[in-house]
Amino acid sequence: MGVPSFTEVNTMSPEKPRPRAKRCGVEFEEERAWVTFYRRVGRDTAIASEVLAQLEAVPQNLGVLTEAVADSLLAAFPRVRFRLHANVRVLPTHRVADLSGYRSHAEWFRQAARISQRLGAPAYTAHSGSRSESALGEMLDNASRCADLFECPVGVEGQYPATGNPWCVSSWAEYRQLFESGVPYAIDLSHIRILAARSGVRDNSLLQEMLACERCIEVHVSDNDGQGDWHQVCEQPTWWFPLLHRINPKAVVFSEGDHRRRRATP
Repeated sequence: MGVPSFTEVNTMSPEKPRPRAKRCGVEFEEERAWVTFYRRVGRDTAIASEVLAQLEAVPQNLGVLTEAVADSLLAAFPRVRFRLHANVRVLPTHRVADLSGYRSHAEWFRQAARISQRLGAPAYTAHSGSRSESALGEMLDNASRCADLFECPVGVEGQYPATGNPWCVSSWAEYRQLFESGVPYAIDLSHIRILAARSGVRDNSLLQEMLACERCIEVHVSDNDGQGDWHQVCEQPTWWFPLLHRINPKAVVFSEGDHRRRRATP
């Protein structure tokens, strides 16, 4: 789950409001969507407490997550545990910095580590990345190096099959390699649904093992039609729903469903 727009953090204050800088339409729409979502969550205090206990900063967030913004988030939401995910925007120029490109994106990883530590983040998860940058074994080594830099557990998020086989960890066999590597990981169930659809195989046994393992540090939940990573809100049970009770109780489950828009269905 992402966090509210990093371009602005508001706190309640009895003081007279100061003039606000004009914002672009995208920033306004993002803020309005989050306000709507929080109002929906706020109808049930138990759900609100659970949902807002841990939040991820994700690449889809529009602003740059600087040290100053990190400090503002901590001041505004002292009970929330924040963490970074994937190539969240920590530099003025967006970088597609995956674990496969750990060496070539050293500047980005150093800055991300500084932000992560500033937030007191308990973990970081990143996409496995491209075979053109590194082979699977080297990518796994990069995850360990990244953990040393971040000074917290770093989990590898596997991907799914695509034309030309560009991604590391995009087959059931490679998910098995990840599982047996001893490296922490995140399971994105949207990616798993695409993998199952494109391969024609549902390896429930492996998925169940991976969800239950203590090295599963995050689980990401969103919906799609098996054809693309659409990040839709889960509204109907899908085939992996019966496995959710197997999730490692120490893993954090993040909703990645997009509450701002829905994809039209044929």
